[in-house]
Amino acid sequence: MSVQSAIAMGAGQVLAIDPVPDRRARAEAMGARAIDVGDDRKSQVRAVRDATGGRGVDAVIEAVGADATIDLALRAVRVRGRVSVIGVSQNNRFTFPMEIAQLKELDFAIGLCSVQAELPTLLALTENGRLDPGAVVSHRLPLSEGDRAYQMYGSRSDSVCKVVLDPRL
Repeated sequence: MSVQSAIAMGAGQVLAIDPVPDRRARAEAMGARAIDVGDDRKSQVRAVRDATGGRGVDAVIEAVGADATIDLALRAVRVRGRVSVIGVSQNNRFTFPMEIAQLKELDFAIGLCSVQAELPTLLALTENGRLDPGAVVSHRLPLSEGDRAYQMYGSRSDSVCKVVLDPRL
């Protein structure tokens, strides 16, 4: 949904970095330019710089919440750019690279989606075709297979992205 959201908000180019080939392919299908350079952060930052004429990206949506991806976001964004962390971090002791943020004069935002506040906008964007939540659904299972769905999601098996549990199946 980050790719679709960035496009809906007017991004001219969306870059997607993901170590999982299926997720990169899904991002490309939604309109992003996928970058595949493995897990090497320096190569990832270099690839972003190459794709942006050396500047870095204007804004980053960090949707994983891992230390490495937050750090990558801070390094890949341009001077005076914006980093928005919506991924849920489990690290209570993340070492924030304050020097990088200050030298780049970054706008750094972090938070969770307020469903109540955002739902009217999301429904309107979906209704007019600017967002397609179905594009991130990889599996539809009966509600009775909830355990299997959570196991699949937890292990990232079977090219899982998002699972819909449908009691009508």
